[in-house]
Amino acid sequence: MRRVLWALVVLQALLPLCAVAADEKVLLELNSVESADNRCRVSFVIENKSEAAIESLKLDLVAFSTDGGILRRLITEMGPVYAAKTMVRVFLIDSECRQIGAILVNDVTACAPGEPGGCLGGLGLSSRVKTMRLYK
Repeated sequence: MRRVLWALVVLQALLPLCAVAADEKVLLELNSVESADNRCRVSFVIENKSEAAIESLKLDLVAFSTDGGILRRLITEMGPVYAAKTMVRVFLIDSECRQIGAILVNDVTACAPGEPGGCLGGLGLSSRVKTMRLYK
């Protein structure tokens, strides 16, 4: 009986850790990049996994060159994103795609409803573009 109780206590302690990993309510994927008039067209797929719509999700993005230097900084509006919906957003970066090695989600400057810090914590990131990292 003691072992069963001990196992329940350990399980109860570990469950919140698992919940943190699964707490990504919004998934942001860098899906594709393509050159357009000496600029780079970046396409993002945003998946809202929650049951609440996001009216505004402004991200402070920083594009880094392949050698690690900062190329550009831009504020993007990813919203609105409807509840339990996947959307695509496209932005132009004033740089050639081959020069960009990574994109940093530096901050969330607006998140409605909610707090920007809470939205940053609930943001899961990935990149389909093998030559470009997306991270926070």
